[in-house]
Amino acid sequence: MRTKMIHTALACALLAMTATGCSKTLKAEPKTPAKLVQIQAPMTVLQLQLEQRLDTDGKIPRSLKLNKKMTTDLQVATHGDVFFAASEGGVVSAINATGKLWSIAVKDAITSAVALSLDGKVAVVGTHSGKVVALDANNGNVLWAKSLPTVSYTPALVSSNRVLLSGNNGTLYGLDRATGDVVWQFDTQFSTLGIIGAAKPIAIDRDTAVFGTTDGRIHALNIQTGVPMWTRAVGMAAGGSMTDHLKDVDAMPLVVGSRLYVTSFSGPFVGFDMTTGQKMFAKPIKSLTTPTHLGGMIVVTSTSGDVTAFNAITGDVLWENKELKYRKLTNPVAIGNYIVVGDFEGVIHIFDTSGKIISREKSKGRLTSLQSNQNRLYTQTQAGVVNVWRF
Repeated sequence: MRTKMIHTALACALLAMTATGCSKTLKAEPKTPAKLVQIQAPMTVLQLQLEQRLDTDGKIPRSLKLNKKMTTDLQVATHGDVFFAASEGGVVSAINATGKLWSIAVKDAITSAVALSLDGKVAVVGTHSGKVVALDANNGNVLWAKSLPTVSYTPALVSSNRVLLSGNNGTLYGLDRATGDVVWQFDTQFSTLGIIGAAKPIAIDRDTAVFGTTDGRIHALNIQTGVPMWTRAVGMAAGGSMTDHLKDVDAMPLVVGSRLYVTSFSGPFVGFDMTTGQKMFAKPIKSLTTPTHLGGMIVVTSTSGDVTAFNAITGDVLWENKELKYRKLTNPVAIGNYIVVGDFEGVIHIFDTSGKIISREKSKGRLTSLQSNQNRLYTQTQAGVVNVWRF
């Protein structure tokens, strides 16, 4: 995750006031969220198994409390039947079906959470002061804590011996997993006008990680050394307003076999063939969320609230649903033969493969992102409530 807010150091013009105290704002055209239409004969797809309110030690800076338009995306991480979650108020917990296994306060507001190593041994979070904290996933003990010159608003990538993360200053960092020391850093063409946050880095093979950045590009770097391997342009600035110039790649790219799918704030949505390095298609859709795939389709939620399914090879539109306009949708997730998305009122919308909404569920507070693992859907709200649903 990330915190979705526009910033510019040059003009100090923001969509909402940040901690720097700038008073000028960009006034977006009011967008009225669509009213939900009652579903006739709704199906039962999700069953609530656990509702857990996360602990907090109250360590949220006053500037973040005052900034109601900042949406911190604190993602749940899973390993087996255990999930790891963090509250904005600074507490990380490991939880299973019987309750909390451990909790620890990191004594600062948490801005990025939770990154978990593939072996399930190390959990990593980032804080408002720029600290990166690595925890023993078995007991919550602090393995190390290191301070960076910037804050990160998106989960890290924890590989076998590196912790990779995107700083909000446009720098990509590779830390030693055992010590937290900075092994390498890579500076991108940082834009002073962009979304606060960046895409979570992902590994596309054992040696290569992909980062999305505010310059509208994706960068592939060697995980061990940080040496750049290739770069692809995705986001394109268009129009005359300040927001029209935003081209951030703010969502984690999606890898399906040898294909890479990337969204950007300004558009387009792009599919790449990684075997040739060529674009398969580019579609004019604006998005701040990671796509999902189901069968031969890729599903994207747009910034305006449209949910669209594309052919995974050609990019042709298979279906489009416009019933959730301006409801601030989360990333879509595939569960079984269905697609689910969440919204700002905590509603989970369930689509069938034709794009029809066939069911809904409700959680407490604005949903920030969805994750699924095996036959479980994990939802976390801005209010610090995690629900586990069985499908």
